[in-house]
Amino acid sequence: MSRSFQLPLFITLIAAGAVGGAAQQHYLPSKLDLTADIAAPSLESATHHPLPEQYIWATGAKDSDWDRTFYFRDVFNLKAAPSVATLYLAGPDRIRVYLNGRLIANAERDPKSRLRPMVLALPVGRSLHAGANTLALQVSDGDRLVAKIVPKPPEIAGPAVVMSDGSWQCADRSVNGWQQPGNNASAWKTVHSMGGIESNIDFFQWNNDAGMYQWPGYDGLSPFLAHVPAPVDQIVYAFEGLGRFENAPAIAPIEVAGAPNGGVRGESSRTGAGAAGEFSVTMPPPGASREEFPFVVLDLGRESDGRLEIVSDSAAPMKLELQFGESREEAINEPYLGVDPVTIPPFATVRGPKSAFRYAVVRFVAGTSPLRFKAIRLDTTYYPVKYAGSFVSSDPLLNRIWQVGAYTSHLCMQDDIWDAPKRDRGRWMGDLDVSGRVIDTVFADHFLMQDTMNHLIHDAGQPVHDDVNGIPGYSAFWVMGQADYYRHIGDRTYLESIREPLTQLLDYIETELDNRPVFVNAHKSWPFVDWSPDLNADTAEARRATTLEFAKAFDEGSWLVGEAGDSAGAAKFSAEAASLKQAAQQYLLDTSSDTFGQRWETNAMAIFSGVANDSETGAIWDKVLSKPRGFMITPYYNFYVIMAMAEAGHRKEALDWIRGYWGGMIQEGATSFWEAYDPDWPKGNFHESLQADNGQGYFVSLSHGWSSGPTAWLTEQILGMTPQAAGFSKVSIRPDLAGLDWARGAEPTPHGPIKVDLHAGTAGPETTLDLPDGVDAEVSLPATAGAASILVNGEAMTATPAESGSRLVIHLDKGGSYKLAVK
Repeated sequence: MSRSFQLPLFITLIAAGAVGGAAQQHYLPSKLDLTADIAAPSLESATHHPLPEQYIWATGAKDSDWDRTFYFRDVFNLKAAPSVATLYLAGPDRIRVYLNGRLIANAERDPKSRLRPMVLALPVGRSLHAGANTLALQVSDGDRLVAKIVPKPPEIAGPAVVMSDGSWQCADRSVNGWQQPGNNASAWKTVHSMGGIESNIDFFQWNNDAGMYQWPGYDGLSPFLAHVPAPVDQIVYAFEGLGRFENAPAIAPIEVAGAPNGGVRGESSRTGAGAAGEFSVTMPPPGASREEFPFVVLDLGRESDGRLEIVSDSAAPMKLELQFGESREEAINEPYLGVDPVTIPPFATVRGPKSAFRYAVVRFVAGTSPLRFKAIRLDTTYYPVKYAGSFVSSDPLLNRIWQVGAYTSHLCMQDDIWDAPKRDRGRWMGDLDVSGRVIDTVFADHFLMQDTMNHLIHDAGQPVHDDVNGIPGYSAFWVMGQADYYRHIGDRTYLESIREPLTQLLDYIETELDNRPVFVNAHKSWPFVDWSPDLNADTAEARRATTLEFAKAFDEGSWLVGEAGDSAGAAKFSAEAASLKQAAQQYLLDTSSDTFGQRWETNAMAIFSGVANDSETGAIWDKVLSKPRGFMITPYYNFYVIMAMAEAGHRKEALDWIRGYWGGMIQEGATSFWEAYDPDWPKGNFHESLQADNGQGYFVSLSHGWSSGPTAWLTEQILGMTPQAAGFSKVSIRPDLAGLDWARGAEPTPHGPIKVDLHAGTAGPETTLDLPDGVDAEVSLPATAGAASILVNGEAMTATPAESGSRLVIHLDKGGSYKLAVK
């Protein structure tokens, strides 16, 4: 009897919560980051040798030449013609292929596909001959091309008999007989070689190599990344159709509560271990429709970076289709990378496209029954780094929020620090200002932080001539990010290396101001502030918020330039910061309310930038930040909101907002923080309702670095650790339990970790500090009535009143362990 049903029914079951009951209850793994404790990572450099074939393109072509037609050719000699050979081509969206004068392919990329580039695998054994052979290509809609011929069947890697390199020829116009052997080579130029296809991180950005999983031998990973295999956590659904599964628990435990037909053979409980042996699939009889093919829906248990790895134990090739999603609904209904075909040679191991996902649909399409599998698992790819920072408190939800924020930022640490590992997989400075603070706080990373910030500003050694990412506010955040990084890490050599582009960028920002000075978008850039009405286009509100961002940038830029030894430059940019603040007060402040309008983002930046004075800060809290927000605000700018709340003296209220906002994502099952969120959005099919990037739906990322801010905030505002000078040479420690019973944690510094342990105590707050040598700490503790000193390891130390007498401050300039209490 047929065990098939129409796919829309399956989708209905998913949306209604009938399939995978445990996941619908938002099962959360106890350990988020499976790579956190790996002492000896398996590096890409030790397991993979970069492929030798090169990307090439037409000499002299410009970025604006994307849709132009170009011609390429290569003449190569063979001692003998192989009986079997495959020509691989990738890059442009349109390719006409001639081999020895005969048209063998004319292909155009499906415009609906998100897989780039298009990869062609053409059997050419019968078209080759001993002696000279001519390969000629007509291409358009692209900016790079790679080709090779391998004397093996499709999908099987091996040494190439010819590959694209700097010896190939190109032309920008057709000449008579260009595709024929013996054509006059004098009309052709030598191509521009861009280097090996795995040699440049920029080749891996923006999902531009997502389709290259179909290129034999391609990894597309930087040598410093690492791998670790991770098992599937559970099979949330298994559908046999007209086929049959045997020993499905060999992949993972099965959860099929409420599924039609009661599940599959070999079913095990959610908590059971995977079975021994191999998983096999008996295929439907010939003539079965696609809806009757068997498939499984896999849950990795957490948002993950990497590739699905499939190990065949079959003696014949097989074909599968893969779909990925950060939510089950995305994987089933609208996978970001589409439906990805995979051909698996006999006894081979293949991997799907690189991405971030939690769920995978594996559909078994063709092959000799039974299809046998030794494993279906995740090949986790990660940046090896240690968790050096920590936070734990009396509130389990806040502890989870700290962990999820740290994990979210780590997921973004790949070839560089991407905005997100699914979309866009690119460098965005606004995202990095938040995730970079978390990375500084938790990992104290040097290499990836510097490399990412350098790529964002440097353009082949040319002077700065545009905004970072084309966004004025992101130019400001590049300066702010550098300042935060330098305070944490204190790398003077790096600071000196960025001094020139830093100065050039600040000079460029000045050209975007009028003579008041207020930002007026003089260069017609994109003044993006947040994915919220009137803040992602050239509006008066976006200009007001950008002016405030600039004020902070000039403050931080002045400090950085001074640290680099340029006192004149520091004075110049300090004066510009003062002028911007004065202009903001004169032209941007609503004097009737003492606020900067009604928008959370703009007012938060007014406080964060130091533009708002004490009176205005109080008014902003009373009239804006303590009121309903009105418009959506992303987790990105919500970081500056909670920073402003803390600056306004409302840390307890900020904690409540963190619990409700970021905690709301966790209550909905998040294992990493989402690109966009609003507590009022629908909860049924939550992913479909998320809004960002001027759109709504499954494309919205569920792991976005700009959403990780509470991790840095909890360390800075609850534990109280904030560097005040280069490399933590000076630090402010202002702990504030904000209603918690206790909290403790650590932050890495170049001198060693600083550790803070706080307890509310029955007789008043109790604080224990561990300071490394080389750190000068200003410690601020809540004052009790009549107190004038702080006990330091039992000895009274005279303290200085601060914050209107609500706090007492002492200085500790030697390393050691200190028990502190207000006397």
